[in-house]
Amino acid sequence: MAGEQPMSTDRLDSLNQKRANATFWAAPRKTRARWWFWQIHFWTGLIAGLLWTVVGLTGSLLVFIPELRRVEVYGWTKVAPMSRTLPIQETVDRLLAERPGDKMFSIYWDFKPNWALNLRTVAPNGDRIHNFVDQYRGTVLASVNYNHSRLQWFYDLHDTLLSGENGRRVNAWFAFALVLASSLGLLLWWRGVKQWKLGLEYRLKARWKRQNWDIHNLGGFIFYIPLLLLSITGAYYGYQQAFASLFSAVTRGPAVVAPPKISRAKAPWRSLDEMAENALAALPGSTLSMINFPQKTGDALSFRLKLPSDPHRIGLNWVYVDPVSARVLRVDKLADQPLGVKLMRWMTPIHYGTFGGYTTRVLWIFAGLMPGTLFATSLLMWWNRSLSKKWRRRAMPPPQAVSTGEAAVLSVQREDRAV
Repeated sequence: MAGEQPMSTDRLDSLNQKRANATFWAAPRKTRARWWFWQIHFWTGLIAGLLWTVVGLTGSLLVFIPELRRVEVYGWTKVAPMSRTLPIQETVDRLLAERPGDKMFSIYWDFKPNWALNLRTVAPNGDRIHNFVDQYRGTVLASVNYNHSRLQWFYDLHDTLLSGENGRRVNAWFAFALVLASSLGLLLWWRGVKQWKLGLEYRLKARWKRQNWDIHNLGGFIFYIPLLLLSITGAYYGYQQAFASLFSAVTRGPAVVAPPKISRAKAPWRSLDEMAENALAALPGSTLSMINFPQKTGDALSFRLKLPSDPHRIGLNWVYVDPVSARVLRVDKLADQPLGVKLMRWMTPIHYGTFGGYTTRVLWIFAGLMPGTLFATSLLMWWNRSLSKKWRRRAMPPPQAVSTGEAAVLSVQREDRAV
């Protein structure tokens, strides 16, 4: 029986010429660039996929961390609202009377009348303590050491890989790698200007191998923008100074504004309520969300305020007050800040998904699950297309040795069949 005719030289040259003339826009699969994109995309994902999975899963858990902190001590943080709350100064004094060795760090309001006030202190040994106080009655409901909190363990795993500042920077580099891999994945998703709609298909009746590929292909496309934002803002935490320099260079203006200082740091303070009243008056229409106490000599007291237009759940506006005189030193309203400062302040609400309320927070939960999903589906595709075939070849029994006489007989038999 005649064999298949080999491809002519002219036809082979024609195909090579068509491949050389192919553009990524029209026929990406015929270009050499796509092969390189796939290699970088695949090996980057294979090397970094497990870490992306861990960081993504813990990130999905921490989207609702303010609520989870209260779930962790459920039953200790609910209060029965009354017509009025106690003065802030009295609430702080009652807490410090029960924890005389602690130093005030911050006070956090959750904007819910039945949620206890969260007063955060630093213990004499440096541990971070979250104290939940009934703002109506002044009762200390619970004090939680967050250095030994399970939720804080997940937070530190997500933030620093349990390795401090070095872990945070390693995390940043893996975030940059995710930007690279997901961007190349988007290029691999592209099928050409005439067939790009095929990338939006999901075949419910196809075999599981095809559906696995569709999940990887479609999921990577749909969540490209969320993953890009999460990766960039995640890398920001490892290199904040570098991001500040970049934003400053791009916007041709400042990206960080140093807080004001006070001169009489050791003089007696005025009442926290008087300072809060002055801060709120300096930014009309705002709501008090946090008070940050000075941790260094010469620092001012800062009040974090929320305006209805703010993208963050607790606001992005600061009012600095001199605690000795209760005088407002400076108002840092987000809308009035230079573009570079705005970009820096937008990093946190974007990373936590608070800029769009509960809608984006829920979306960010699914986005955090995507790195693990993409990693798992890529491993399955690698197994189906490559590893399983190699495994089967290794599992096959080796060919049996044939003696010289047997080889001669087989040779004669093949010649007889040929005749």
